[in-house]
Formats: sequence, C-alpha cells, structure tokens
Amino acid sequence: MENRVKVSLVIPTYNSKDLVAPCLVSLNHQRLEENDEFEVVLVDDGSTDGTGGVVDSLPLTYQIRRIYVPRTERSCRSAARNAGIRAADGELIVFVDGDQIIDPLFVQEHIRCHRGRPAIVAIGFRDYQAPGPVDLALLERSFTPDAFPPVADQDERAQVTAALSQNMGNLATGWHFFYGCNVSVRKEHLLAVGGFDENIQKWSFEDVELGYRLHRRGLAFVHNLYSRVYHQFHPESDQERYADWRENFEYFTSKHPELEVRLQWVLDSYFDPDRTSRPSWFDAYLRFEFACRAVAERLPIGHSYEVLVVDADNLDSAEREIARVGAADDLIVVDTTNDRELPTAVQTMRTGRELLYFKEPSPELLQQAAKSFGCAALLKYAAGV
Repeated sequence: MENRVKVSLVIPTYNSKDLVAPCLVSLNHQRLEENDEFEVVLVDDGSTDGTGGVVDSLPLTYQIRRIYVPRTERSCRSAARNAGIRAADGELIVFVDGDQIIDPLFVQEHIRCHRGRPAIVAIGFRDYQAPGPVDLALLERSFTPDAFPPVADQDERAQVTAALSQNMGNLATGWHFFYGCNVSVRKEHLLAVGGFDENIQKWSFEDVELGYRLHRRGLAFVHNLYSRVYHQFHPESDQERYADWRENFEYFTSKHPELEVRLQWVLDSYFDPDRTSRPSWFDAYLRFEFACRAVAERLPIGHSYEVLVVDADNLDSAEREIARVGAADDLIVVDTTNDRELPTAVQTMRTGRELLYFKEPSPELLQQAAKSFGCAALLKYAAGV
C-alpha cells in the first residue's frame, strides 16, 4: 500500500433516506492524492422507505454500488457490514454510518495513516450536530458549514484522549474505541478474524467486539485527529438502547470471558436511564480505563516523566528522539507543530514505558495533565507557554 491505494467505504443503511442522502452527497467533495481512489459500497439492509430511489437520483461523482439485502429475522448491522466487506474491491476498508456527513479530507486521512503501515486500525472521531435540516442543494455545490446544522457536542472519546493523551496505543482500552461510524482497517485483517459477529444483532458492541478481536490479533490502534465526520441528529430511546446494551454485553462476555472485557460493566452506570445519579460517560470510562490499568499494574500516577517538546527546529529528528528517550523513561511528548505524520508514528511505537502525547495542546490542558500525572517538569513548561 505504498503508491496507489483503493479504498472501499462500507456504509450500511436501513429506512433512513433523509440521513443517507446528505452522507452520500458530502462524499462528492473528497480530496484524494492523484493515484488514490475510493468506491462506496452502500448496503441497503431491506429498506422500505424508498431509500433506493432516493440514492439512485442523487448527483454523485464517484463510484457507488448499492447492495440490497432482503430483510430477515437475522438482519442487523453486523450482517450488512459483512456483506459490504465481501463486495468491496478496495484493499483498505473504511466503515462509516449512513447518518454521518463526511469531511472532504476523510478518505485521504485514512489512507495516510495506513500507507506503509500494514497492521493498524485507524480511528477517527465524530462531532454531534444540533437538530435541524440539511440544505442538500447547497451541500451538492460546496462542503460548507452553512449547509448543515452547527456542532452541538464533541465525540465523548475526545475527552478521554484530551485527559490521558492522544496516543491511543497507550490506552489499556483503546480497542473499545472501535466505533463503526469512522474507522478503517485492511481487508485482509477483517477476513482473518471473520468480520463482524452476526450474533450481535441489536444496538451496541457489534463494532467494539470486532475491535477486540483485531486487538488480540496484534494490530496497533491509532487515533487519526483529522478524519472527521458529523453525526446528524435523530432521536433515540435511552430505554431501548440500554436493554440492547445489557443483552449484547452478556453475549460479549460469554464469548470473551477475559477480565478486561468484563470490566466494561463499569459503563453500565452511564447507560442505565433509571439510575437517579448517572455519571458522565467520561467519568465512567475513566473508571474502566484505570481498572484495566490497575489489573495490568500500570497505573500512570506517581511515575517520573521526562518531557520532550517537539517544534519546527527538532521535528525532523523527533521520531528517533522519542523512541530513544521513551525506551528508557516514561515520557510526555508535547507536539507544537502542525505535522500530521508524527501523531501516527508515535501511536505505533511500543517502548514498554508510558508514552503520553499531546498535539498542539492549550496551556490549560497541559496544566491539567501535569497535575493529573504529577509531572513537575510539564507543569513548569505549561506555566511558561
């Protein structure tokens, strides 16, 4: 995957024609390098709302194949995505949900992460849009924020990486961040682990469970800061989601009885709508992450950290220096540059030590991290920024 890359975007949809239309139109504006290309494999999971007619009428500028899968009692997102994987021609599979609006650099950013790296999972985040209509005609002409509602909230996972560093490879629970709305992996790895588990038919865990199997296969998990999507607002039932979560959690843990999988139960307190006092997703997730770290005897508190600041003057040698220092000491890297390759390189390093990474952080974030990890050197640097 060095010179020319073909990507297959696998997008499942079911009775969501008003959401999938903006998703597909937004892909008209993708900016790819000259030799790269992409196709869309849209898996229509038995829609009865006229999705097919709407999709066929859209003025799309790229190759798209719409696969209609008749609805059965076994229909689910896992089966739909597996059908898309089988039909895909690309060596790199990117999963997107049909309710996302997709940034113009999305495909190229996923390609960039994988180019020259044969065994990674690249994960991007999503921003949540406020309720409101999409101006489809305007979106057809230009990818502009004026065409869709403003962002109302950030991806909940961004709070975790902001607090614990943007090195997903340093998380004990990075595999849990495998969300099907914005993630990529080579087709060979998906086939090797058997794709999505079609026994997981309801909301939640069908993607995370696949992420866990890819993690067990040894793939490195990388957070791509630049592959953005925007989640279109649509109402959902907390009660139904929680019932699905409980049922799928029971199946997940019966299939994978490892302690790190069972510790996901910590998140139950967030999903339970009947609790009088529910923690935020961030607080619940930190408990899950730190529980897994405690089991592995690698709690990050109380370590003595070295601090390495990367700027324009030392960027060329930064990767070598991070590897050298990180092999001997727990290390905090503060990257003040706008370089897009270094974050990926750092996240694929395995130094055997704590390797925290912060990309163009604010002084406030650095001060918070310095206090969280008890790093006097970082606190001194943050005070002078």
